[in-house]
Amino acid sequence: MGLRINTNINAISALRNLGITDRAQTKSLERLSTGLRINRASDDPAGLVISEQLRSQTASLQQALENSEFASNLVGTADAALSEVSDLLVGIRQSAVFALNTGGTSAEQVAAEQDAVDSAIASINRIAATTRFGSTQLLNGASRIRTSGVDSNIQNLNVQSVNLAGQSSRTFEVVINSAAERGRINFQLNGGSASGDHVVRISGRLGTSEILITTGTDTQDVVDSINAVRGETGVSAVLASGTDGTPAATDLVAIISEGFGTAENVTLEVVSGDDVLAAAETGTPSALAAGSSISDSGADVSVTMAGANVDTAGNEVAVNSTFFTGTFTIADNTGSADSPLSFTVLDTGLTFQLNIEPVASDNVTIGLPNVAASSLGATAHNLGSGSGAMSVGGFLSTVISGGANDLTSDPQNALRIIDAAIDDVSTLRGYLGAFEANTVESNINSLGVALENLIASESEIRDLDFAEEVAEFTRTQILFSAGTSVLATANTIPQNVLRLLA
Repeated sequence: MGLRINTNINAISALRNLGITDRAQTKSLERLSTGLRINRASDDPAGLVISEQLRSQTASLQQALENSEFASNLVGTADAALSEVSDLLVGIRQSAVFALNTGGTSAEQVAAEQDAVDSAIASINRIAATTRFGSTQLLNGASRIRTSGVDSNIQNLNVQSVNLAGQSSRTFEVVINSAAERGRINFQLNGGSASGDHVVRISGRLGTSEILITTGTDTQDVVDSINAVRGETGVSAVLASGTDGTPAATDLVAIISEGFGTAENVTLEVVSGDDVLAAAETGTPSALAAGSSISDSGADVSVTMAGANVDTAGNEVAVNSTFFTGTFTIADNTGSADSPLSFTVLDTGLTFQLNIEPVASDNVTIGLPNVAASSLGATAHNLGSGSGAMSVGGFLSTVISGGANDLTSDPQNALRIIDAAIDDVSTLRGYLGAFEANTVESNINSLGVALENLIASESEIRDLDFAEEVAEFTRTQILFSAGTSVLATANTIPQNVLRLLA
């Protein structure tokens, strides 16, 4: 081996290795100070790409969780307000029942109860107008899913949720296969008035009551007697005329269930007497002997919407599908000749982004209807036609003082309206409760698990194993000390050449 002064190969080699050790030691110090295994792309290019994707998903999931909590809080606010509306409706119903107790109440007492009803309805309107979540109006109709081009035969359309698949609007068609029907019996007294005493038993959805028909009773008396107990039977009577498809006879009575559908039925049984004529539906009445009876049931409307599950009860329709959930009423006497019916749903309502992608499955749009008194209840239905027609149902706003169904004018119908309003609010609360429990809360739970797993995956790639890195740092420290010592030794080797000159 030659001895050289100008070029110290040993020192260069020792310096190169010392530099490598120094860089490794610097990297270890950086990792130990940041707690990260990957501080720059050069540390692990593939790991950096994966960890950045995981970081993006983690941040998005955290925001989706916040969105879900937001939705839960909003629904909770609406439900609390609706709970108060329910309590007010219970009080209003109590007042209506009080007004029915005509035998033990005075006009002044009924007037006092009417004042209480008016005050409660005013409170319902106030709650509807003032319930907010932040700046979002919840129960005054501002948060409803709006519609346009609604066919006149579609009434009380309430869109609870919709999936427009990114479109600004979507038109739905409703095909009517057959119309809803009431239970109906045509009734007639032979000769137009009773020639002896008769007892007939009227039965409906609510119960049964007997009607006494004495000698000289005319058709109008029969109508009045049946309507006097309609609260017990759920059956009303009107003078029939040819305009509604029945025989044009002045002494004909139509005994009709007050609602539509298979659950509605009418039965007429002759307990005694033999002057009674009757027929189901629109048939011509024929003699009905004592001990005999005749019955007729209504029918539910038959409706089809493409790709949707449709449930019907009377003329009420409930649709539950992946793209549309809502309810509506088919107008009386609407049949297949009137279809298809259509309506257009607009991109409105409350949309909650419950997951991280801009796709239909990751967000939910719901609508909150107006719960003011003018919207609670149901559209009034007319029984019969002409001067003998009568109205059943209506909206809660008609129960206030001076309304068509206040406690003085028609407490029986007021009670039906109040019950319908209670059903409206209960149904809405049930829908919101199901949305919160089955959609929002379950989404929060699943997102929590997904977020935990993503964070764990990112940590596995990006975070530092301190025990391993401390061991590595200790190794590089020893190597650095050894390298420094070796470099010092290597620098002393050329000095041995001086001994040759001695």
